[in-house]
Parts: sequence; structure tokens; C-alpha cells
Amino acid sequence: MQKNSNPCINTGAFAKLCGTNKRTLIHYEEIGLFSPVKTDARGYRFYSEQQCDVFAVITALKEIGMPLKEIKSYLDSRNPAGLMELLTEQQKKVSQEIRHLERISQLIQTKMELVTSSRQIEPGKVIFMDCPEEYLILSRPIHSSSHDLVIQTLYEHLSFCFQNQLNVGHPFGAMIDKESLLGKAFDTYAYFFTKVLTKPSLPQLFLKPAGLYAVTYLKGNYYNADSAYQQLLDFIEESGYEICDYSYKEGIIDEIAEKNEAEYITKISIQIHKSTYSCYSKKI
Repeated sequence: MQKNSNPCINTGAFAKLCGTNKRTLIHYEEIGLFSPVKTDARGYRFYSEQQCDVFAVITALKEIGMPLKEIKSYLDSRNPAGLMELLTEQQKKVSQEIRHLERISQLIQTKMELVTSSRQIEPGKVIFMDCPEEYLILSRPIHSSSHDLVIQTLYEHLSFCFQNQLNVGHPFGAMIDKESLLGKAFDTYAYFFTKVLTKPSLPQLFLKPAGLYAVTYLKGNYYNADSAYQQLLDFIEESGYEICDYSYKEGIIDEIAEKNEAEYITKISIQIHKSTYSCYSKKI
């Protein structure tokens, strides 16, 4: 510490105080971004404690992607109005990044939950399950088994979800309507869907209703599901129930968790009701 009216600390101490290194401080000085308050006759550099705040702002702006050249441009002509404008703009970027990281965190959490739930699954067994309502983003209507139409619609749907950052870790799913189910047209999809956790203001939003579902888990190829559908329908009929509007097919364990396709696990569920009870699902 220097003994003068403006106490200073040397480069090493200032670097340690600010969580940086001497090389960074020297580089910033070389480009005219951030300089010591004094350099003595021997070439030793000294910084004031007040400069810590300036360095902290430079570091924060750099970490959120602002180029050093732009930071220098501001510092060269700094004033309170300019600071407010700069911080307002950067706050918007930080908020966007926070939302982005929150979505990534949710995606990771969802994948962890899917892997955990898969350990409790008994493939091939049909069970009844009370399920909460869920928000789904739908593709455009398909109501066809045409391979070209199905693939084109799927790619459109996936593209829409990626562009709007709707994917939170749930694999895409497929819906089959009641008429196709009863007609054993298990390859005639009504819609593709992606499950979301919040309620976006989109016309594609669809409410999967809460209620009693018959559920089974298919092990193996996602598209070889005819026998699983038939098993579900037989069990529902034998148990004295009727089916509601749609079946829902969605991946639990897919290629992100398992290299062997024979080990993939797909959940297939159909909402059911007694003949005296009506149920419905709808767009919202």
C-alpha cells in the first residue's frame, strides 16, 4: 500500500482482489480500456480501490458478450445518461439469457425424471392411472397414414417447437382419434404433439384432460405399436370401460438414453370412462 492521499495497491494485489490476473490487467491497459491510476519510476503499476467497481462492470459486460471495443467506446465518453442506456440494454440481454438457461435446466430435469420413471415401468402390462391435465402443442391435423404427409407434418411440428423454444425435454408424441382406434387404424395419426409445462398463448395449444387412463408401455421400436394398442383396447373393453377422444403415444426412453432400439420405451395411454360418464379434450 502506498502512503499518499490516494491509497493504491499493486498489480498483483488488485488482480487478486478482482479475481483476475496480471496478464488481463496489462492487456486492458495496452488497448486503452482500463489503466492503473499511476505508474512509478520503476514501471510498477498501482490501482485504487475505487477502480474495483469499474473493473467489475467491465467483467460483467464482457461475460454477457459485449465486445471489449464497445465497452471501451462507452468508457471513453461515459456519463450517467449513457450508463442508464447501456445498463438497460444489457439487462434485457441478461433476462433473455436467464430464460434460456431456465429452459435448459428444465430440459435436463425432464430427462432425469423420464429416466427415473422408466425404472418403475413394467413393459407390456396394462394399468389404470389417474393422470393430471397436461398442456400439449399440436401439429396441424393429419388424420392420415400417408408416409409423406406424416413425415412432412412431423418435421414442420418439430421445427415450430424449436423455433419457439417450446421443447423442455419431452420427446414428441402422436395422437390417434377414437374412430381410428376402434377401426384398428393404428397408423392413422390425428396429430403430433409436444408436451409443455406452462400455458403459452398459441393457437396450437391443446388441453389433455385430467382423468382415468388405461396405460401400457411398449418396449422396442416406437412405430411397431399395433399389438400394444390392441392389448389396451381389449383390456379396456374387458374391464367395462369405453374410450374417450384420443390415444397418446410418447417416448420415455429413446435414442438420447439408449443406443439399442430394442430397449426404447414408449408410453401409450387412452382416457377411459364408464358409459354413464362423458369426457372430452379440447383446444384452448
